[in-house]
Amino acid sequence: MIEIQQLSSKLLTQYETIRRQEHDEITALLETLERVDSLPDNEMEQVRDALFHTNHPFLMVMVGPFGSGKSSVINALLGAEVLEVGPIPTTDHIVILRHGSDIQRSRAGDIETVFHPSPLLENLSLVDTPGLESVFRTHDEVTRRFLHRADVVLLVMIATQVLTASNLEYLQQLKVFGKRVIIVVNQVDVLDPAEREQVRDFVRDQSRVHLGIEPLVWLVSARQALEAQQETPRDEILCDESGFAEIEAYIKETLSDVERFRQKLETPVQVCQNVTKSALELVQEQQAALDTHRKTVENIEAQIEQGRREQQKTAEDALTSIENTWNEAAARGSGAIGDLFQFSRGIGLFFSGLSEIAGIGRLLRRFQGRTRAENAFEQHKVNETLLQIPAAVDKLGPRLEGRDLQDIDDLVDYTRQAVQALPPTLSNKVIGRIQTPLRYERSFLRDIRSRLDDILRDAQRFETSHLDRTLRNSLIILALWEIMTVCLVLAVAAGAWEGITTEIGGVFVMFAV
Repeated sequence: MIEIQQLSSKLLTQYETIRRQEHDEITALLETLERVDSLPDNEMEQVRDALFHTNHPFLMVMVGPFGSGKSSVINALLGAEVLEVGPIPTTDHIVILRHGSDIQRSRAGDIETVFHPSPLLENLSLVDTPGLESVFRTHDEVTRRFLHRADVVLLVMIATQVLTASNLEYLQQLKVFGKRVIIVVNQVDVLDPAEREQVRDFVRDQSRVHLGIEPLVWLVSARQALEAQQETPRDEILCDESGFAEIEAYIKETLSDVERFRQKLETPVQVCQNVTKSALELVQEQQAALDTHRKTVENIEAQIEQGRREQQKTAEDALTSIENTWNEAAARGSGAIGDLFQFSRGIGLFFSGLSEIAGIGRLLRRFQGRTRAENAFEQHKVNETLLQIPAAVDKLGPRLEGRDLQDIDDLVDYTRQAVQALPPTLSNKVIGRIQTPLRYERSFLRDIRSRLDDILRDAQRFETSHLDRTLRNSLIILALWEIMTVCLVLAVAAGAWEGITTEIGGVFVMFAV
């Protein structure tokens, strides 16, 4: 006896160590799952329940259609009519039966806790659930939300309606949850022994065919079991006939401390595995969407870069054309300047210089309206060539703008389609609306044209006026030089060098004045 107690104490210590580790791991998992975007709230709630489950007793959950006798089975196990039974749905919430010194009831939300002094409840808790296939849809929802907490599930059905399509669906769902399922066929007291064996074989065969599993099948009569329990002493013969001896043996022998602890630890792990699998699939789906989205962004950036290069080439072509036009104007201007200072025009230039010295040139310019430089520039069409530059600039704006608008429209349409293809979990996070700009920024084009007009206007005005001043000064110097030369020649010829020197000095003084 002492060895058994020591073994039990050691087992309990090991269980507590593993349970604490499991609790810590589930807590860490919760922190990770909270970072998974758009994970359904009900799945997060399942993991929180699994964390809560590690600190609570073993749960044997009864599920099945209403009227199958779930509450009656629990009453028979406890040997007392603790739960209400009837021909219509009587359970509309979860009822957890736990061990307590006195019968007490408390309820919080959809869960009612009933404490009962039955020795059976010392090692496990029994759970009654609302009947499936009830006319009350909320009954199904309450039951399905609780199933993940079960350590073992007893699927209760009546002997005359075993493994209906709905029952098979419940088994499939429980299989997905990874729960240990035992099929309890109630009300077998209406069948003879041969029919009972036929029912057992049918349930096993259909479970194997449709689900690939062969669950335990218990044939019971809750009515007979309750009657046997209420006899003093208990009617063992009637209890054996009811089939409940098999349930009691399972609880006492199969659900020993080791098995119970194992299942108790496995249940939260199974819940976490199911949720983790779902979270992983969600993350992979979102990752695939993000990869596609990243490629979309890269494509958009590539299109923008391609558009930028094409726009740059268009601008460079326009600048090359403008530069060529400018160089042509410069060449024409050089030709005009060359014409002004041709050697063949020396005599005319001399007289022009004399007229400038005498002040006649200024008077003539007032009547002529144009200067020699302006006439030369007009003859060589310098200004006409310069005026081609604004026309080239004016063509650049529409070319750039037209391509920009088309590219923007194409990118907006492409981006809209890409966003619509995203999963709702990602597309709902897009901020704002994807639309073309309400206005096209043209101010820089206007600024360029305005600055160009100023440059051309200054160039035309500065070049001709500067050239006119240079020409006048050159003509004056040329005339003076020729006068000095003539005077010098005459003086040498006349032999009156000193008088002429004085005269030339006077000329210079006059010129200075």
